[in-house]
Amino acid sequence: MHKANRLDRHGIDYFDALSGEWDESERRKDLARHVVESLLAAVPHDGHERVMELGCGTGLVTAALAPYFSAVLAVDSSPGMLEVLAQKLGRLGLDNVHLMNADFVHQLPKGPFDLIISSMTLHHVEDVQALFAQAFEQVVPGGYVAFADLEKEDGTFHGPEVPTVRHQGFDPSELKRWLENCRFSSVEVRRAHTITKQVPESNVLREYPVLLVTARRAPEAL
Repeated sequence: MHKANRLDRHGIDYFDALSGEWDESERRKDLARHVVESLLAAVPHDGHERVMELGCGTGLVTAALAPYFSAVLAVDSSPGMLEVLAQKLGRLGLDNVHLMNADFVHQLPKGPFDLIISSMTLHHVEDVQALFAQAFEQVVPGGYVAFADLEKEDGTFHGPEVPTVRHQGFDPSELKRWLENCRFSSVEVRRAHTITKQVPESNVLREYPVLLVTARRAPEAL
């Protein structure tokens, strides 16, 4: 995989420093709620699935999804974010979530998984198609992937202080093409949420759509 897919030390330190206050943002909590609702509506599930979440952060999505699945592997490159998540899981009594500190965009943890997900993580990944190719290998035949991220925007969503932003959102057709190139089928893209926020260093409020793309690894022929 492209070596630029590694999250550098500066990026890890940035997210570590913000971990203690990350959950104070009402905008982030609202986004997580809408992503969870959209994902549960889009992906078939019966409670027995094994899930891997890439870039789980403090677990705003993780904690909300965990009750709907058998087991969740929550992966992040920031130890500080994972520490906040560990404390949250203890408070909530969620014992089906396992944490992993890993450079997941360089090498995905080994499956098998029934579902692989991420929320607002893809824009930090240089070679998204390469990540999708890895996901295909780790999800079971008949399993799903679901990725939420910004629709293509003009570069004003993140301030200049945010490191490792590799993409200014994504075009739906681009995501669809990458997934199909990696042998996924049944690709669907829907709008999960719209974030309204102030453009950095201005008084302008702008809307930024968030997409949820889902796809399936076809079941093996009998």
